[in-house]
Amino acid sequence: MTAVVEVPLLELSGLVWETHGSRRGLSPDPLTVDSGHTAVVVAGHSCEADAFADVLLGLEMPVRGQIKIGDQEIAMRPPEERELGLVPAGAGLLPHLTVEKNLALAASDGLAPSFAQGRVAFMARRMGIQGFLRSRPHELAHDERLSVALARAMCRFVPVRVMVIEDRTGSGPCHAAVSAALGAELAVLVVTDDRTRVASLASPSHFWEVADVVEP
Repeated sequence: MTAVVEVPLLELSGLVWETHGSRRGLSPDPLTVDSGHTAVVVAGHSCEADAFADVLLGLEMPVRGQIKIGDQEIAMRPPEERELGLVPAGAGLLPHLTVEKNLALAASDGLAPSFAQGRVAFMARRMGIQGFLRSRPHELAHDERLSVALARAMCRFVPVRVMVIEDRTGSGPCHAAVSAALGAELAVLVVTDDRTRVASLASPSHFWEVADVVEP
């Protein structure tokens, strides 16, 4: 009888990237996380955290290594084809648009207008933010803005399986977004510049560090 091999939902293996002329990687290696779990990547400062997130999301290319979702290698895919969503630190909502229009902007990329409208309505119900649709971001509490940002990320045409949640010094805590993403049965990857800010995450969490890569 053949044994079934469990494949992590997200696996970063041998990943090396460059920032400010230095090469960085993750310690320990590899990083793995499954649906309903949280992995936390701790960087020394915000610039390092941003550089790692850019590589993961496809905004920058790694020097080498694999980024896999399930059994699919995605390191060479463009950002819009990756099953990754992003909740920026502070939520990153456009202040001049209502919540509904913030969501619609994400949904309209790749979807016909009628389908985009349905996608927005579905995600608003799923995330419990129907009452906020006509509000602007400054009218919402911090945790409410995070819920909207999570719904916006999930409105994308490509279904999201892994949610990248940024946590940065100077912004409000990310805990509400993490809890909501886990409730939506996603794998969660928190990228922070201060480990003490996320030490109390109420979820199965594992920690990795951004570290210097010493070339042979």
